[in-house]
Amino acid sequence: MKQVVLAAYAKGNPRPTDFRVEQAPIPAAGDREILLRTLWLAVDPLFRFAMDEVRLSGALHLQLGDVMAGATVSEVVASNHPDYKPGDVVEGRTGWREYAVVAPDQADYRGPPRKLDTSLAPVSTALGALGMPGQTAYGGIETLRIKPGETVAISAAAGAVGSIAGQIAKILGAKVVGIAGGPGKVKALLDLGFDGAADYKAADFAAQLKAAAPNGIDCYFDNTGGDVTLEVFKHLNRGSRMAMCGYIAYYGMGMEGPGPDHMPALYRTIMGTGLEIRGFAGVFAGPEALENIARWISEGKITYPEAVVEGIEAAPEAFASVFSGNSFVGKLLVRIADIA
Repeated sequence: MKQVVLAAYAKGNPRPTDFRVEQAPIPAAGDREILLRTLWLAVDPLFRFAMDEVRLSGALHLQLGDVMAGATVSEVVASNHPDYKPGDVVEGRTGWREYAVVAPDQADYRGPPRKLDTSLAPVSTALGALGMPGQTAYGGIETLRIKPGETVAISAAAGAVGSIAGQIAKILGAKVVGIAGGPGKVKALLDLGFDGAADYKAADFAAQLKAAAPNGIDCYFDNTGGDVTLEVFKHLNRGSRMAMCGYIAYYGMGMEGPGPDHMPALYRTIMGTGLEIRGFAGVFAGPEALENIARWISEGKITYPEAVVEGIEAAPEAFASVFSGNSFVGKLLVRIADIA
C-alpha cells in the first residue's frame, strides 16, 4: 500500500516537499482489531499544529517518518471485533494511508470509529457537513448566540466550516456576510444564500465589506485572524460577539509574529464595543449537531459543496494549497478508492 509520511517539519506554511510517499506492507488485523481500506481523506488545516519541530499547541505531535495525521472515511475489509463487520463504512482518524488497522477498544477521546449510515448522504459528508467541520460550524454558531435580524460576518466563508456556518446562521434568521478570497468564491457564497460577500484579496475589500454590512456587524465567526479580522473590527457594533474558530493567518508562526503590534487595536476594540471573544471546540458540539445538520440537508436548507482531488499522491499538494490560497469551495477531499 501507499502512505504519506512527514519528511520535514513545517517552516511557516506547509509545502508539498514536507511529505514523502512511501510503500508499506498492508497490515493484518489482530485480536479485536479491524482492517480498514481508506476511501476518502480530508486535508484539515488543524493538523498543521502537529508539524512543528517543537510542539506549540494541539494534542498531536508528529515525528519525522510518522504517517501524516488526517481524518478518513474507510471500509471495513476484515474484522476480529464483534461491533464491526466487513462492508461497514466508518469515519475516524487513520491518517494518510491506503489501509490501516484500528483497535476500537483502545480509542481516544473521540471514541471508536463511527459507523456511517450510507443511505443518509454520500459517505464523503462524514468528513465535511456531517463530520468535524459541520460540528465545528454548529458549535461556533451556538457560541455566538445569534438573534434573528443580526448581521453575522464569517471569514474563510467558502471553506468547509464557514460555508456550513453561514447556512446555519441563515436558518436562525441572521443576515450573513461571507468573506473569501477571489470573485469565484464570492459568487459561490451568494449562490449558497449568503446575503452579501466581500473579497479580501480585492483592492476595495474595505469598501466591499462596508457595503455588505451597512449597519455594522453583530457577530463574527473568525477562521483566519490577520488583516481580515483587523478590518472586521472596524465594523463591529456595540455588544458584538466573536467566536474564534481558527487563526490560519498565524498557523505557521510561533508564539510571536512580526510587527507591527496590533494589540492596541484589539484592546481598543474590546473596550470600545464591549466585544466578547470566545474560543471554542466545535468537535464537542454533540450528536444533536449532526442530527440537525442531517435534517436541514434533507429539507434542502443546507447544501454541502465539495472539492475533490484524486489519489493519495495528491494529498501533500492539496494540503499545502489550503494555506497558500486556492480556488476550492467547500470541503477539500482526496478520493482514495470506491466502496467495493
